[in-house]
Amino acid sequence: MIRIVVAEDHHLVRQGIVKLLEDAGDLKVVGEADNGKDALALIESLQPDVVVLDITMPQLNGLEALAKMGEVRPRPQVVILSMHADPGMVRQALQAGALGYVVKQSVANELLAAVRVANSGSMFLSSGISGVIANNFAAERPQNLLDRLSPREREVVRHIVEGYSTREISESLHTSIKTVEKQRRDAMRKLEVSNLASLVRVSLELGLAVGKPAHSKDG
Repeated sequence: MIRIVVAEDHHLVRQGIVKLLEDAGDLKVVGEADNGKDALALIESLQPDVVVLDITMPQLNGLEALAKMGEVRPRPQVVILSMHADPGMVRQALQAGALGYVVKQSVANELLAAVRVANSGSMFLSSGISGVIANNFAAERPQNLLDRLSPREREVVRHIVEGYSTREISESLHTSIKTVEKQRRDAMRKLEVSNLASLVRVSLELGLAVGKPAHSKDG
């Protein structure tokens, strides 16, 4: 069972989110907050697996709360749920460590998938967001960074961005889990990033991977 805290300042919207998550069967909402400050307090006391976090909230907004979660141990995975699909805001969330970004206009299944995929340690973005980020930021980093990656490292990174787990990547590429882990580490070193969220963000900015996220549950 995946334990979740939902932070959303609109009561009716929050009720709908909670019902959607609870009805899924494998998800349990253990706490609700209507502002970022209360959300942080709940996260520290309840230690959820995943936080579904709205951006526009009083006291602390979602991005401010997300930044402060770096001090929380154990740190939960975070899925941003927002009205805003602005590329700059999406990138801010990814830079701060979010593993999911779902726009509120999305179908309900996208939020469920985002929670499950984030819980597994992989990235999930709403349909269309990947392409928007890639198109908007492809020119911000030198393209020769891509030349540092071997063809197989590129394939591994593409799969990671699309939401595949390490096990699924090894099966797809017909190689061992240890090999996939090594190629992921090598790609992160060559792209000068230190964590999974940054690897995904940089890959999207470079236009390396813009496929539809996979609905994976495995870690």
